[in-house]
Amino acid sequence: MEGLIDKILDICQPEKQHEAKKELTELLNRYEIRKQLPEKNPDITDKMNMFILSKKMEGLSPKTLKNYERTITDFGRHISKTINQVATDDIRNWLANYSHLEMSTIRYHISVLRSFYNFLVIEELVDVDPTRKIKVPKIKQQIPKPLSIEELEVLREGCKTPRDKAILEILYATGCRLDEIYRLDRLDVNWQTRSLIVTGKGNKERVVFFNPRAGHVLKKYLDSRSDDIKPLFVTEKGIPRRLSQRSIHDVVKKIADRVEFKKNIHPHIFRHTMATTMLDHGASLEDVQAILGHSSPNTTQVYAKVSLERKKKAYDQHFVN
Repeated sequence: MEGLIDKILDICQPEKQHEAKKELTELLNRYEIRKQLPEKNPDITDKMNMFILSKKMEGLSPKTLKNYERTITDFGRHISKTINQVATDDIRNWLANYSHLEMSTIRYHISVLRSFYNFLVIEELVDVDPTRKIKVPKIKQQIPKPLSIEELEVLREGCKTPRDKAILEILYATGCRLDEIYRLDRLDVNWQTRSLIVTGKGNKERVVFFNPRAGHVLKKYLDSRSDDIKPLFVTEKGIPRRLSQRSIHDVVKKIADRVEFKKNIHPHIFRHTMATTMLDHGASLEDVQAILGHSSPNTTQVYAKVSLERKKKAYDQHFVN
């Protein structure tokens, strides 16, 4: 705002500048001044709405749909052409705005735009897909590091309440994602088969199992509750309500803090640990893929690269002298 005032004062008579600056400052302070964003591209917006609707019908989560919409809207604000006129260089120029960000973010933007244009090609709304010539930047694959059995035992020592124990054991025993744990209700538990019905990505349901240990602590936790509301995990203070994803994350963090755990502990690390443990003990890649709810075996394959112990065991078992 100071720069704007100085520019206005340049055209005022020198002897009146001080008084004019005071009056202008008082006037402008009454308003909120914001940088105006470029207007949305109506053609791209129309096509985006069709794309988002199709993805919604496929069962994508509201969060994913919102991220798709945000990315494509930003793309449209940088493009003044119709969707059919967009060239590969236009996309490269848009991506250049994000050159300061992580490669994973740029890869995500490219992925969203490719999905968008794939939809447009199938629906015959564009003649050419300009994303085909865009090279996806490579990033170093981060192999997830699971917990050892000893580390699991240390974390168990950090559990303070029946709810702490139930959350930790169910995360590990089922290998569920945080969002899947968050959505669980009491009625999703089958005590006879020691299984849960979880809703994963794309609103796809699958059955996961838990061991006797997890079943024991889960039952103790449910028996300790005096409420009758349906969520499996609830808040402990005030009126009971479903425990949020953030709160589940915080529960796990507090468990780790109590035992001064050195590793970065988060709910997803139990999923890594469960998958690796199963593979280490002879489970097939296909079985682990089904249990984890992976749509592609390539995702599950990452866990098969983790264990040096498993590689040595296979070598000792199958190598012929």
